Amino acid sequence: MAIKRISFLLLAFWPLVGYGQDDPPTWTFAGYIESYYLYDFGRPENHERPDFLYNFKRHNEFSVNLALLGVTYQADTYRANVKLMSGNYAQYNLAEEPTWAQFIYEASAGVRLYDKVWLDMGVMPSHIGFESAIGADCWHLSRSLLAENSPYFLTGVRVTYEALSDLDATLWLTNGWQNVQRTNRNQSLGIGIGLNYHPSDRLEINYANYLGNEYPQPLTRYRFFQNFYLQRTGDFLDVTIGFDHGTEQKLAANRFNRWFGVTASMRTSLTDQIQGAIRAEYYADPAGVILSDGLKVSGFSLNLDYHITQKAMIRVEGRRFISPEPIFNRPLGLVNRGNSAIATSLAIRID
Repeated sequence: MAIKRISFLLLAFWPLVGYGQDDPPTWTFAGYIESYYLYDFGRPENHERPDFLYNFKRHNEFSVNLALLGVTYQADTYRANVKLMSGNYAQYNLAEEPTWAQFIYEASAGVRLYDKVWLDMGVMPSHIGFESAIGADCWHLSRSLLAENSPYFLTGVRVTYEALSDLDATLWLTNGWQNVQRTNRNQSLGIGIGLNYHPSDRLEINYANYLGNEYPQPLTRYRFFQNFYLQRTGDFLDVTIGFDHGTEQKLAANRFNRWFGVTASMRTSLTDQIQGAIRAEYYADPAGVILSDGLKVSGFSLNLDYHITQKAMIRVEGRRFISPEPIFNRPLGLVNRGNSAIATSLAIRID
């Protein structure tokens, strides 16, 4: 009886995944490594940058932020990705995960359901924001406060639909807010929606959200988070504007904690090989929803890139944070309202 049921299901779903085998399957092997040196002028005694940062975390050390090696298999009706990683990003961003999970950047399998509909399952980059852990894909050496404090990845099932030639839609069901494993046994699953509109090669508008309860049952404190960004590239100047807003229920009925952040970046090409970028940002989480101690901080950065080749890049960045409260640690137990750092990195793609 079980064999008959399995055979029936295979026959039922075969028309969805068994068509269009026109192009031969392809294997793609690729890697990425970004090493760096950073000096924090606050001279933290534990050699760690502020708690709200998860990339380029080490002070006065030569270190590796991300080392990545992976393989992608792509066919007309199914696909798979496996990418393993090491470095500061894995060490700090996945610190609460089991050891085996800290090596996984991406591990997913997907199947085409219809002509423009894919279903993927596993650990995958999130639909939130315009930055990833791969620095060479970003305008700045470091990540924005928005990116550092929202999910870089999600674990679950994702349905993507190319609704129009210039509009993509994404639906997620996840293990929660950036978890490989669910942190609480009775924690509910999270859901998310993403809309990406790209009316031209030079303009991209993106909206993403997330809804979930990050607390164990029967405690219910739903979190609703939204991200919006607009990215425009031009002949001389590129501009990105991003905005985060989140609410989470308090224990008291009909009461909410709120947090938000905003960032703006501009980038220009100085020569064929040299680019410069500046960034201004603000992040406020006074109730400590995302950051346990709460946070209000402004940030500014100046970035200079030198593209040695299309696959190798040297970067230098100066970054400054300012807070109305003394939240930045200094030697001998002192604290300060400001923090400055300078960093340089060397990134190389391998493919």
